[in-house]
Amino acid sequence: MIYEGSEGSVNGYFKKKLIVSRPLGDGRTLEEYKNEAQRVLIEAMRDGNDLRKIKKLCIQTLKNFRYDELVKQPNSEDRDFVLFTLLILIKLRVVKEDGDQEGLLVMGKKKSKRDCENN
Repeated sequence: MIYEGSEGSVNGYFKKKLIVSRPLGDGRTLEEYKNEAQRVLIEAMRDGNDLRKIKKLCIQTLKNFRYDELVKQPNSEDRDFVLFTLLILIKLRVVKEDGDQEGLLVMGKKKSKRDCENN
């Protein structure tokens, strides 16, 4: 399901499958999501985790979210966490941001027709 905000949405793909969609607008921007993901990465490193372990945990999280049958629908915090995980992998250059099978797709809000096109 795609969650669209007033400014559009950011969608995350992993292994050719849409795994997360988050709205843009109402104070939420792609940069804000990236900053939060970076904060999570720094916090994980301060807790003593090395980059190899962080990469492994992030990939495992995305695989679990992609393949597991969900017992309950993920809430907003779960979807944010999955987006942060994907953004961390992009930051660590494990996943290309604009890859053809994995990465992000930012979709802006559909523009309304111009007055001359309505006639």
